[in-house]
Amino acid sequence: MDNNSIKENIRRIRKTRRLTQEEMAHKLGISLTAYRDIERGSTSMMNSNISRIATHLETSAEELVLGYHPDQMGGQKMEELAGKYTSRISVLEKQVRDLEKLVMTLEETIASKNEIIENNKEIITMLKKELGREK
Repeated sequence: MDNNSIKENIRRIRKTRRLTQEEMAHKLGISLTAYRDIERGSTSMMNSNISRIATHLETSAEELVLGYHPDQMGGQKMEELAGKYTSRISVLEKQVRDLEKLVMTLEETIASKNEIIENNKEIITMLKKELGREK
């Protein structure tokens, strides 16, 4: 979940609770400007105050971050979610391994080409010396 979603969740829940930004700033002990920055997502204060914000909004940090209570997932069980993400993670891990192999192959190819270039430079230098002797 990104800061954009979190700030929207904070704003939505604050409005549902019929709290103003001024009231939230007062409850958190920060300035109105600082609280507005939190709802704009333009400050790192959001991350460091997420638990306090949740407390004052009478909700959980999970709801602010996820946008819902983990126990209110429309009947979807945690095991189902875990299975979904476990298989996706496995696919991504395989893709990472394949990309790492490709990177290694490309690094070896570059090293080989650099070696060929160096050898060609030595040959050119030797040929230039030989041509210089023949004159």
